[in-house]
Amino acid sequence: MAVATITLESSNGDSVVAPMVVSAPTDDIYLRDDFIVLDVDPKGMYDTGFSMRTQSGAFQPGGRPVGEEVPIRTPILPFWLTPKSRPRFQKLWGTPYNLRKVKCTWNGPSGPRFLYLKLAKEILYTTEDGHDADIDEVYHAVVSAHAYNPMYESAEDVSEWVNSGNFTVYNAGSSGTYKLGYVHGETVDTTVSLPVDASIATVQSALEALPSLGPGNVTVSGTSKQFTVLTPKTCPGMLTVDGGGLAPLAFSITLGTLSYTITIGGQTTAPISFISSATSIRQAIEQLSNIGTGGVSVTGTFFGYVLSFTSGPLAGFLTALFTGKTTAVAPVIRVVANPNTGWFDVWNPTDQDLWPEWELDPAIQWQFPDFAFGQERKWNRPVGADAARMIVTPQLTQLLSVMSDPFMDTYLSADLSNAAGLFNGVEPLYPVPQYTGTEDDPVVMPVVCQGPSGSKATLRQRRFWSAESGLTA
Repeated sequence: MAVATITLESSNGDSVVAPMVVSAPTDDIYLRDDFIVLDVDPKGMYDTGFSMRTQSGAFQPGGRPVGEEVPIRTPILPFWLTPKSRPRFQKLWGTPYNLRKVKCTWNGPSGPRFLYLKLAKEILYTTEDGHDADIDEVYHAVVSAHAYNPMYESAEDVSEWVNSGNFTVYNAGSSGTYKLGYVHGETVDTTVSLPVDASIATVQSALEALPSLGPGNVTVSGTSKQFTVLTPKTCPGMLTVDGGGLAPLAFSITLGTLSYTITIGGQTTAPISFISSATSIRQAIEQLSNIGTGGVSVTGTFFGYVLSFTSGPLAGFLTALFTGKTTAVAPVIRVVANPNTGWFDVWNPTDQDLWPEWELDPAIQWQFPDFAFGQERKWNRPVGADAARMIVTPQLTQLLSVMSDPFMDTYLSADLSNAAGLFNGVEPLYPVPQYTGTEDDPVVMPVVCQGPSGSKATLRQRRFWSAESGLTA
């Protein structure tokens, strides 16, 4: 005889574990006068029966204009009660003006799966012989309910990844000193003043002297003009820099009659015609030995040109050259948070789609996956076009919740404000399909973070089933 247990957890805080057997309750159960026993043959509980109803999320805050037919369950659950257990049982479900949400968990051959229920009509109390319940010691309570969620849900899987510090400092100063800082919470620890050409060892020692970091928690590599700082996730914080004590690098434009020259760090280009293209300007700058081939890109704008340097004394900086200006002051020093990639194991062993749920800590930028798994045709896109689709967030100043299920508010900030407007209409589109991957052989999906050490991404995988047990691949 198959045996399992059922747990009723009410939103009033009460929880009842009721013995449940697939046959009539045995006489020894009745020895307790407070028992609550699920009787045989409940309807809509041990099968996959359902009716269909059209559901739309378009009228919810942040909802999308969707309308889909979804299965609705209307289980009928008969229980055996006593006069002593009846009040508690009634309070589990509530009254017509204050109905409770009851989490009904079946712990059977396939492990615990639960369904949220609410009363569909009043509970019918009768004795086995059909008499008034109040004149008998044992009687039926027949519950007609609607499924709050039409599918059985198994325990959710929660995993997280924490970003470590990965920062690059670009130093274009010509003389003077600067200070590095480490922001952790509301506190900023600042290093001693560092000379413009401070060695890597000096920079590392200065950072290790900060109380928010400490010895052994900093790795610095590179040159005095461009160096990378790594900090562990156990030292959450963001690297900053104060370059107020640095003199800017000499960067100037000298106008001639029909041409001009550009001087960077004491080196000057050959004359450049006023009608030169962006390509010609780039080639002229690349002839400087402190820049070199591939060290700069030049983009034309309505007002002039923007130079983006990848090597030389201005590596990591953008500089605008506006028509008619003879000089331009180069930036001095700045910090860039480099992207780190984390990985999550994703699998869906169920007969229902899985919609990932994300929580993202404040950061400069996150990228999280919305892989199509071959479902692009639903959105009239070529198959494979979104096989590695990633959604890019704006800068986050508070925790962001991302619910990919179209019937949920997609983007919600920690203060409960709707953040959908920050994404310019970009939404998650794709669920993880039925029977995709396994716990032993999952699909590995990335997240990318640019931000402080300690920023965390959390993935929740909620798995739904059509029945209380079975249906595994």
